[in-house]
Amino acid sequence: MYLSIVLLISGLWSIHGQQFDFTINSIELSAIPSTKLTNGQKLELKCLVDFARSTNFELESTISFYKDDILIHNVTTTRQQEIYTIQKARVSNTGLYKCQVSVKGREKKSKELEVKVTKLSPPSIYVSKTEAREGDEVIVKCEALEEEPPMKFSFHKFMQDEIEIKETKTKISKFNFAEAKFELKEGENILKFKCDVKLVVIDEETSERSKSKTVTALAPFTTPKIEVLPSLNFTEGINMSVKCSIQRLPEEVTITLQKDSHIVNSSTTETLSYFQFATVKDMGNYTCKAEGQRVSKSSSVIIKVAELFPRPRLTMQNYSKNPFINEGDKLSLECSVSDLPPEVSNKLEYYFIVNKGVKRLVKKGEKFNLTAKESGVYLCELTISNITKTSDSVQIQVYAPVTKLHLKQIIKDNRMVVPGDTLELSCRSQSGTPPITYSLYRGKKHLQTKFLEKMEARFLVNVTKPNDSGQYQCQAFNRNEKSNESSNIVNITVIIPVEDVNLTIIPTNGEVEEGAELTLICNVKNGTLPINFQFYVKKGSEILLHNVTKNDQPHTSFEVPSFSKTGDGAYFCVASNRANKSIKSTFMEVKAILATWKKGIIGSFIFLIIVAAVAIVLYFYLDKKKKGKDIYNDKRTSKAVNSSTEKSDVEMKTGNLYVGSIQNEDELHILKTAEDNIGNNEQNHDGEYTEVDDPSPHVHEDAVESNVNRIEEAPEANNHT
Repeated sequence: MYLSIVLLISGLWSIHGQQFDFTINSIELSAIPSTKLTNGQKLELKCLVDFARSTNFELESTISFYKDDILIHNVTTTRQQEIYTIQKARVSNTGLYKCQVSVKGREKKSKELEVKVTKLSPPSIYVSKTEAREGDEVIVKCEALEEEPPMKFSFHKFMQDEIEIKETKTKISKFNFAEAKFELKEGENILKFKCDVKLVVIDEETSERSKSKTVTALAPFTTPKIEVLPSLNFTEGINMSVKCSIQRLPEEVTITLQKDSHIVNSSTTETLSYFQFATVKDMGNYTCKAEGQRVSKSSSVIIKVAELFPRPRLTMQNYSKNPFINEGDKLSLECSVSDLPPEVSNKLEYYFIVNKGVKRLVKKGEKFNLTAKESGVYLCELTISNITKTSDSVQIQVYAPVTKLHLKQIIKDNRMVVPGDTLELSCRSQSGTPPITYSLYRGKKHLQTKFLEKMEARFLVNVTKPNDSGQYQCQAFNRNEKSNESSNIVNITVIIPVEDVNLTIIPTNGEVEEGAELTLICNVKNGTLPINFQFYVKKGSEILLHNVTKNDQPHTSFEVPSFSKTGDGAYFCVASNRANKSIKSTFMEVKAILATWKKGIIGSFIFLIIVAAVAIVLYFYLDKKKKGKDIYNDKRTSKAVNSSTEKSDVEMKTGNLYVGSIQNEDELHILKTAEDNIGNNEQNHDGEYTEVDDPSPHVHEDAVESNVNRIEEAPEANNHT
């Protein structure tokens, strides 16, 4: 008993100390599609390496490919296979191939693989000239660019019928082309040239064998010897030991013990031991392998372990008729072991494990009843004679119903929904086991359905018309037969942006009398209410006059009660709604004009000025006339004493009027002086007052006649005197 424990501890310590050991089991090279190919086919050389490891650690190795012992490709990798590809195999690729793996000072080569490629591609031929004279030379060039030199080129000269070869020349070239010169002889009217090629390396002769030399080979170590206790055939539940041993020369050798392709222990000494409390899992092919730097030897045995009892089997029975398990359903788990009598099985302790956690359910007997509350992976475990075995897992999926479904609109940038937008709605369930089927409705009309493994569904609705407004709601259900949930209702209003904003002004001609009222009317042809209206006047900068929101009509007005010159400018209005799109009307020029009553006052004032000016002119005109008559009378009175009877008609010109006739120069001088004074007075009046038409020429005539009568009467007065 104590010996078994010591051996077991020793074996476990040995395993722990050698957990990064490895060995190269084999290396193989294969050709795909085969080792015999036709010129131009694709060739893949696949090198496969089989490693055995103590644990699953990453091993980096170098894999090399050789053709006729010449390295053609190598790569460092952590993979166990590597492929070298020749896209178009040529005849020159014919040869012996092998691959080699090198890792941490250890090497192993595959067997040589012969690959043969047949059917050389026809070479290309060129001539230096197509027309020549008899006696000229023609250079013929032959190329085989797809093959590898050295090559043997054969040049053939034919007559026109290509039946008889007139001349042949052979060239061996270390390049993949060669040239030959041919002379055109007499009578060779039409010649044709052809060439062919052979590969020298593949076509060369083989020499006789040389004399032999003897080489004696010494083995660095013996083939490993393997021993198994208690035997190669036993029943699980007892201790098993495996021992490997070799004899060696003074050379470094590693011994590994493999179970199938897994290294279970290794050692650099001449012996290796492995101890294990055996179960059926320990049954298999065990290989002891001794490996030096270039040589490896191995021996194998097959260990068979019989079962003490088979693995338990876990089954589930659902009392519900629903094929899916609802939360709260009654379930029954049964753990059974075949080949055990019922009286024995009922006395055993079965452990039920959930989600590979702690053994929390213990039951004597085979059955365990429970209420479905959570999904999980269930197992059962049974131990007999220190042998513990676990059943395969049973996945129990419990479907909780969909609850508390909530629908909301995903709003971006505080933007309302307008035609052309994409409406995004989120339908989320607070609880429920996926998969869940979500459906979206507008009113009673079904729009979309989604089957998801998520607790939320996103719906995208293309908004094209105002009728897309309405009450949106989502519904959801899953595999729980009691699940059928409806969400809250979300009211969606599609906002039509404002269109065709027009401004009307009263008066319509844009001319407003000072003090009169200016009326501005802003109208929107289309747009969802409420609409916000703003009235502006532009005087260099834009000045806001009025701001109002209308909930019931698509138009509004604004009055300027007493318009003045300061209100002159370009008027316009701006309309917008919840679509956040503002539209301007056209500009309307408005200016103030003079009021009618002011025009009347100004006209009356001008008329009074004109009348006053006329009166003043007339007054001065008559006054000057009077003064001139008085001077004339004084002169005439002094000289007319002796000439009162010789009166003649005197024509006196005053303005446009001529009066009587003048008897002497003194009378003419008096009249002329009077006219000059009157003219001067008229010029003065013209500079100070507005010129008006003189309506009183007859008055002047009467005054002149009166003056003449007075002059005529003056002598009589003098005579009386």
